[in-house]
This record gives sequence, C-alpha cells and structure tokens, in this order.
Amino acid sequence: MPILFMMVAPFWGQNAYHLGTLFDERHFGLAKNSLELAVGTICLSLVIGIPLAFLLSRTNLWAKNLFKTLYLIPILIPPYIHAIVWSHLDSWISQFLSLDIHSLYGAIFVLTLAYFPFVTLMTISGIKSIDRNLEEASLIHHGPWKTLRGITLPLALPHILSGALFVFIFSIIDFGVPDILRVNVYPVEIFIQFGALYDERAAAMLSFPLITITLILVMLQKWYMGGRSYVNLTAGSGKDITYHLGIINPLAFTFCLIVFSLSVLIPVAVLVKKAGSLSNYIRVLNTSIDQITYSLILAVLGGLLALFLGFFMSYIIERTKSKVVICLELASLIPFAIPAITLGIGLIKVWNRPTIDFVFRCPLIIILGYIAHSISFTIRIICSGIKQINPHLEEAGFLGTSSWTKVVGKIVMALLTPSLLVGFFIAFILSLGELGTTLLVIPPGRETIPIKIYNLMHYGADQMVAALCLILVGITLAFSAIFLGFYKRAKMFLRC
Repeated sequence: MPILFMMVAPFWGQNAYHLGTLFDERHFGLAKNSLELAVGTICLSLVIGIPLAFLLSRTNLWAKNLFKTLYLIPILIPPYIHAIVWSHLDSWISQFLSLDIHSLYGAIFVLTLAYFPFVTLMTISGIKSIDRNLEEASLIHHGPWKTLRGITLPLALPHILSGALFVFIFSIIDFGVPDILRVNVYPVEIFIQFGALYDERAAAMLSFPLITITLILVMLQKWYMGGRSYVNLTAGSGKDITYHLGIINPLAFTFCLIVFSLSVLIPVAVLVKKAGSLSNYIRVLNTSIDQITYSLILAVLGGLLALFLGFFMSYIIERTKSKVVICLELASLIPFAIPAITLGIGLIKVWNRPTIDFVFRCPLIIILGYIAHSISFTIRIICSGIKQINPHLEEAGFLGTSSWTKVVGKIVMALLTPSLLVGFFIAFILSLGELGTTLLVIPPGRETIPIKIYNLMHYGADQMVAALCLILVGITLAFSAIFLGFYKRAKMFLRC
C-alpha cells in the first residue's frame, strides 16, 4: 500500500500534477545526475568486480583464500560510512587523485567501493555454474585466453549483467552517500521536498520516475535471469579449473590488495584515527547503549519477520502452479526497487491516520520498513533453496502423515536450514544499517545507531561519529562471524 500510494498520489486529487511536469528542466537535471551516478558506478564496479571474480575463482593468486574471505566485507559496511570516511580524506584525494569527493565523480567512487562486491559475487556464481567440460575442451584446442573470452565470460554474462543491475538499482536509490557528499539526485531532492519543504505531493512526483525506472529494470532482470539462481549456495564443491598466473601473479596480488585497502583497510584506519583514544569509545558506549540495544532488537525482529513471511511466500511461489503465483512473484520484487526515502514517505501517509496511528507511533513502523526493505532478498534466497529440494521428498512425507506442518517442518525447513540462515542474515544486516526509511518514520525520542551517526555528523562530533561507526561495523562483523559458524555447521549436518 505505501508503494501504491506513492505511485498514485501525484496524479490524484485537486492539486494533481500533470505528466508533462516530469519533462521540465529541473526533472531532467535530476534524472541526468541520477543516471550518471548509477551508470558510472556500474562501469567502475565492472572494471573492478569482473577481474577480481576471475582471480578468486580461476587462478592460483597469492593469498587467494584470504581474499575470498575478505572481498565481501565492503558490503557489510553501510555506504554512508564509506562516504563519511572519504569526506574526511577530501584534501588527500584532491592532491593525489585530482578528485573532488564532494561531487558526482566522488559519489561514483564511494558507491563503487561499497557495491563492487555484488558484481564479484554474481560473477563468481556464474563462473561456478559453468560446465567445466566445456572449458577443458576449449583449453585443449584454443588455450586459456580464447577460452576465457569465448567460453567463460559469455556463459557467465547473465550473472555479470544481473550483478550490474543490482549495482545500478542500489546506486540510483541510495540516499546516504549523495546526501553526505552534497550531490543532488532524486533521493536527496525527495527528502528535501518532504522533510524540509513539507511538500508531500512534490516528493511523490519526484519519486514517480525513479520508481518507474527501477521497476522496469527489476522486471527485466527477472526476465533475463529466468529460472537461474542469483547465487548458488552449493556451487564450488567440485575441483575448479585453475589458470597459473606466472610472472603476473605479483601484479594480480597488488590489484587485489589495492581494492581491499581502498574498500576496507583505509576506511577502518581513518575511523580508528578519528575516534581517538579508548576513553572516547567508552564514552560513546555509555551514551549509546540504548541506541545499540534498540537497533539490535529491531534488526532481529525485522529479520525474523522477513524470514517468516519470506518462507511462506517462497513456498507458495515454488510449489503452487497458478497465474496468481506469477503476480505474487512479481509483487515480491517491487520493494527491492523502491528508494528507502520513498518507502518512508509511503509508510507515513498510509499509517499516520486517526484509527491506525498507533502503528505510526510505535517501533512497529520501523519494523515494517525493515521488512519491506529486505523481504525481496529473503524470498530470492529461499526460492533458490526450495528449487534444490526434490518435491518427491515431500510426497513421501505425506505417506506417513497428513499434517502439512509436520512435512514442511521436518523435511522442507530442515533441508532449507542454510538458505534460511542466509535469508535471516541478509535481512538482519540490511535492517541494522538502514538509514533512509528509519530517518523519516522513527518515533520521537528514539534513535537507532545509523540515525545517531547521522545526527552527530551534522553537529560536527567527528570523534563520536567515528567511534560509533566502528562500533556498528564491529557488531556487523561479529554477527557475520557467528552466522558463518552456524552456516558451516548447517552445511555439515546436511552432508551427514
């Protein structure tokens, strides 16, 4: 309903806008900036992500196992933290890279460091899904370079393009990075119209072209990927083909080290330096323990509810043959394409009403935002897991009992444990670092960690901001390590 409201509101009522408003000079400027930001981030992410994926999946790269463990860490650091860090390095970047970080190109640079792992992850998944017999036959007759150009990359192309579309959508709907770096794009202008100028209809009007673009891209991605899994959770169990880098191994290692340094080591080092002494961390913990606890509780609840709803929607999508299911599957993709700021406005307009305003005035409104923000990912992960379960196992279960809950609980959910863990983890991480929607809907007197970081940043409390950013990153990495342990145990249990 919030999404439907934001699509219909600009053209409804006495003060409705005309479609021609979308084509004025101001809208063209916003569209130009937004598209340049997203396309630039895609291009730079492909330049970094594809070579990195090949090096990590098909070569004898030095310290390959270490880099395979570390390359996803940039995703775990919220993009606005990357922006905060690099804005502190503005003078250094201007001197050595001749780049103004507070510009469109600066935002492209920062968003690339945050999102390139999506391209790497999807490319690795595509490479792992290739029948190695095709590559081996090509290697015998054509050698490594022709095999790479003629077999590996073309067969991995659907996953590469899917990763690029992920980057495009995340970049064009991102609010935190453009806001911090003062780049005027759609999400920032939407926030200004609603939060500063109190013009709800103008905010909805600005949301319309952005929602339209992202929805079209999401549907194209769904059509192009077809029945393929975005990420194959069981890929890589066999022995991979390995290309020996020889004398270029030092160059490849240096490339990976530079990428990891720019996306992880430098940001963490800057935050550590800015945070100062241990006493600052103690002070931040003492003054932020309520916000940390509040954030963790909301993130866990949001992750569990997204998992619960995602499981039932995924099961219906994969196990029911009906035209209604097609509509349900398409509807499950829509929240992924909605900017966080737009979602926040929609939630306010739907729930801030006399008879149901109790939802708007309590933490439930935040949890609803978290669910909407993450459920598309949860459904895709669980659907991928259900596809790998033979329906005959469920049919055999019904021979012993007529209870659907027993069959699903003891067979389907048991076999889905790794996918359920991944679905919860993604929903939890997205919820813990969420900024855009929470900024608009959070009840008075409450703060999550991202909201406190955002507020302190505008007060110029750089030390506290840095310390709180490190605490958020530390919590995220700690939960990631815990998740990895449970995930490995679940995989081992299924193999037994």
